[in-house]
Amino acid sequence: MGIDIETIKKIANLAAISFEENELEGFARDFDLIIGYMEQLSKIDTGDIKPMEHVLPVQNVFREDEDTNQNNRDELIKCAPVSENGCYIVPSVVES
Repeated sequence: MGIDIETIKKIANLAAISFEENELEGFARDFDLIIGYMEQLSKIDTGDIKPMEHVLPVQNVFREDEDTNQNNRDELIKCAPVSENGCYIVPSVVES
């Protein structure tokens, strides 16, 4: 499959990049080489290769959820710089 200069111009236009006219022929050759390499890769039999999402083995570490019915509201309110009637007081971020 050959990539012509018009195709290179169209790709450059879609990518919103510009080239000098003398560069276009080199890009066409480079694209041909890249596509040729991709065609070689597509011919490789990968039927026995297990698909993977990551190059390293990654495994989630889960733990069981535990219900801890803790009522430590008063302790948490003590950590706040300013509180009133059991509520946190924060600076206003929206002007009226």
